[in-house]
Amino acid sequence: MKKLFLAAIMAVSATFAQAADPYFQIANSWQENRVTGANSIAPDVVIGVKDGNWQYSGMAQFSQPELGNGAITNSVEGRVRYNFNPVTSFKLKPWSQLRLGEQITSTNNFSYYAVDLGLTVPMSPVVDVDFGYRYRNAFNTSNNVETDRLGVEGRYKFTNKDTIGLRYGRSYGDSETNAWRLQYTRAF
Repeated sequence: MKKLFLAAIMAVSATFAQAADPYFQIANSWQENRVTGANSIAPDVVIGVKDGNWQYSGMAQFSQPELGNGAITNSVEGRVRYNFNPVTSFKLKPWSQLRLGEQITSTNNFSYYAVDLGLTVPMSPVVDVDFGYRYRNAFNTSNNVETDRLGVEGRYKFTNKDTIGLRYGRSYGDSETNAWRLQYTRAF
């Protein structure tokens, strides 16, 4: 069922690409586990479309608990995001997102969900600061992935179609990490 849902999200994304604004994003996170002191990286790629206030995307990522050591974890995710219309005279832009995903290692795989809430603050016509919160948990809670993440990201739009962003995030719960994430987004 979950694989069928993820395939449906990707098919819907491809369908919307005909009538909406497609985009592509690559990113890498550098993470430090606050409990073990281990450092790791987590590259990912996102393909999606924007249709008015809605965004539909799919993400693929891999990571390792310690750089060069431990089982590699692969994750795939379907996402639906809603960007609310700007509020207040400062043009603040609240948003929310729902994610459904599958995490796969050599010893285990399980499905999870995540809910994100955020607020984008425009600083200038080309610079935004985004404040976000994410709650993530496995459908089967015995998998120990219940985490809360707080983050702040600065984004610079250096052309009409190209944006670069840098985010700092701090996770709590089953994942105690500090992470820096650098991303590049290209709209078509």
